[in-house]
Parts: sequence; structure tokens; C-alpha cells
Amino acid sequence: MKKRASEQAMQVGPMLKEFLASRPAFSANPIGDWPDLVGEQVARYTRPKSLKKKVLVIAAHDSVWKHHLEQYKEVLAEKINGKRAEKVVEEIVIRVCEIPESAPVPNPAHKSLEKIKAKKTAVRRKAKTPVRKLTPEEQKLLKELPDPDLRELGTRLLKRIPLDD
Repeated sequence: MKKRASEQAMQVGPMLKEFLASRPAFSANPIGDWPDLVGEQVARYTRPKSLKKKVLVIAAHDSVWKHHLEQYKEVLAEKINGKRAEKVVEEIVIRVCEIPESAPVPNPAHKSLEKIKAKKTAVRRKAKTPVRKLTPEEQKLLKELPDPDLRELGTRLLKRIPLDD
């Protein structure tokens, strides 16, 4: 039984890779890493907004960056599609709009994840050793000590030391 399950699991991996390769829209980042595609400087002033029905919408900071990207639409589409069997991008639309400082959050449910708080766990304290009564010999020894601070410290220590049974 275990052998059959492991054989099936081995077959699922390549099949899943083939499926994702044939349908790039299912991958986490279908167009690739934006700064690698366009360069760090261009990536600072532009962002991909959406990819629907093979139309990539790009947000540009101003008309200068829009013009720059308009000239390189074909090159950018070729870079994105690369050696894929099916084209991911057939058309590129560039719009001038405000560019957020940070990249968009890939997980749309991130707000609900932020609301989940960790459980508070109680801090476990180390158990104190039990206190015992001093033997008459120990009491006599402590009374003979001239320093009262030393007597008090000795009393506390001797009370914590267990007696040999």
C-alpha cells in the first residue's frame, strides 16, 4: 500500500510542473521579477498593476516613464514570454498613476492574517527547593559565627540543602 502511494506521489510532481509550465497564469509571479525584467531604475518608477486576458497593465510615475516604456513594449513582451510554449503577455497598456512605495502584497488575505495574534503563554518559574528545619548541630555552628550577615546567609543555605536519608 505504501509503495503504491509513493509511486503516485512521484508521478504527481512532474505532472504538476508540466501543468504550471503550460499555464503560467497559475504561477505565483507569472511575468517574473519586475526589477530583473526592466532594471532597478525603471522598476523604481513603474509597477505592473494587473495581468488579465494576456493584457499587462503597467503603472508609470509620470509621462516620461510612460513614454520610455511605450518605446520598449515589444522588447518587454519578448522578455516576459521568453521561451514559454504559450504567451503570457500579448498586449501592454501603460498608464500614468501614483506608484506606491512598496510592492503590492501577493497574498490578498494578508489583513486577516495580521489580525491573528499569538497565544499568550504563562512563563514557567523554576520550582524552589523545599525548606527544611536545621539540625541542632547546624544551629550550634551558626550561633558560633560572629558576623550576623554571615549567620543569616548560612541559615538560608543550610535550609535549602537536603539531608541525606
